[in-house]
Amino acid sequence: MKTLLLVMLCCAASAGGRAGEIRDPMRPPQRNVAQRAAATAVPVLSALFIGPGRRAAIVNGRLVHEGDTLGAYTIVALLDNGIRYQSRGVLHEQHLLASELHFKKPAASVARLANGGS
Repeated sequence: MKTLLLVMLCCAASAGGRAGEIRDPMRPPQRNVAQRAAATAVPVLSALFIGPGRRAAIVNGRLVHEGDTLGAYTIVALLDNGIRYQSRGVLHEQHLLASELHFKKPAASVARLANGGS
């Protein structure tokens, strides 16, 4: 019994000295994650909103307009099917695929609805 207690104390003491070294084996090293994030950090266009006199887009989960900046990127123009942005003095374009484009007709005016739709 004393031997078992002694072994348990030794194991606890040795594990306590290396507690800072223990990490989740399924998690990649942080420096690799940061390097990959920097390499793939380009604007991701999710949606376009185009109306009479107004244009907006969802880029990296944020609502943006022409002239807005996202980190190192500046939104130069909102196109009919994509965006034009500038990074380090170089212009780039990103387009939505034709299968991602959905056009909706404007809603009926309020005056028409108030008159019973006529």
